[in-house]
Parts: sequence; C-alpha cells; structure tokens
Amino acid sequence: MVAESQLLLWVIYPYVAMTIFVVGLIWRYDRDPWGWTSKSSQILERRMLMWGSMMFHWAFMFIIIGHIMGILIPVSFYNSLGVSFSSYHIISFYGGSIAGVIAVLGLVILLARRLMDKRVKATSGVDDYFTLIFLLIIMVSGMLNTLGYTLLVGPYDYRLTIGVYVRSLILFRPDVAVITSAPFTYQLHTLLGLLFFAVLPFTRLVHIFSFPLPYMWRKNIVYRSTSKKG
Repeated sequence: MVAESQLLLWVIYPYVAMTIFVVGLIWRYDRDPWGWTSKSSQILERRMLMWGSMMFHWAFMFIIIGHIMGILIPVSFYNSLGVSFSSYHIISFYGGSIAGVIAVLGLVILLARRLMDKRVKATSGVDDYFTLIFLLIIMVSGMLNTLGYTLLVGPYDYRLTIGVYVRSLILFRPDVAVITSAPFTYQLHTLLGLLFFAVLPFTRLVHIFSFPLPYMWRKNIVYRSTSKKG
C-alpha cells in the first residue's frame, strides 16, 4: 500500500510537473515569442561571460548525455554489450565528476558576474538570479551523488532505481517502491530535476529549445555594399 506522502511525491507531483512543462512551453511561445531568448548581455561584459557560459554549456551538454545513458537506457542493454557495472561506474564517476565540477564553476562565474559587474548587475532581474541559483542547486545536488555518495558510502547503481522509476513514469506505470528504496540524496536530485522541468518554461532556460536547426539547410546570406563610387 502506497502512503499518501509517497503518492503525492512520486506519482502526483511528477505528472503535475510535466504537465506544467508542456502547457507552459506552449503558453510561453504563444504569449511571448519574442522573449524566447537567453537575453544576452555580452555587450556589457565579455570575458567572464565567455568563460562562464562556455564552461557551463559544454559541461551541461555532457551531463545531459550522461543522464540519458544512465536513466533512459536499461541496464539490460549494457549487459548485452558486455559492459559491467564496474566499467560503467568508472565512466560515470570520472565523466560525471569532471563535467559536474566544470558546470558548477561556470555557474559560479556567471553568478559572480551578475553580482560584481555594475553594468550587468543594473540590467539583471529576478529571473536571472533565480535561474543561476536554481541551476547551481541542482548541479550541487548531483555532485552530492556523483562525488559525495560514492566517496563516502561507495558505488551505487542508480540505473536500477532512478532509471527504472523514470522509465516507469514515461510508461504511466510509476514504480513508487523502487524510487523510495534509493538513497535520500538521489531522491532529492530526482525531485529537483522534476522541478527543473516545471519552472523551465517561465525562465530564460527556455532558450535551450531554440537550437537553430534551420541554419543547417538555409541559403547563404549575401551582403552587398550600398556605397556609390565616384
């Protein structure tokens, strides 16, 4: 029998979060299509933005790939390829640790830029600070698992709990028992991840869905001078 608190956290909350995510994206694009942007402040300060943004975005990309590998791909697939848990853990631990540290450092640089540069600070709003701080919290919670739990407790195969739970949500058969058996820090990171999707449509993070795919097949732009000679 599933307790009411578990039902709220691991069944109702996830589907509410994902509903807000989908409806929020549609609403945001319909109501504020011109605001579907990262609102670049490069003209105000470039050096810290370049390093912070480059570090975070590249590391975040590898973090997303790592989450897909560990959560959406079943353990049976790795077993069929002959990839043992120890081999997977080595890749996950070192790859995740390096990417996590770089992402956190990038966010710290971007947050420091907002606080230290007078011109950037003057143009920063609540959304800017919320986005950076929230991302920082999520990244740190992930590092508590990748580095903290592994070094203090030992290797943990989250694919057998978090991975199974997330896939059960996708199939609309949420497995509450498997997620509640996971360590607290892993549960916390999962809850924060769901919250990330819920708030994403209402922040500047929405720009991650604006990858310029049309650039791959659009025609080249031709520039011609309008100045007259003579």
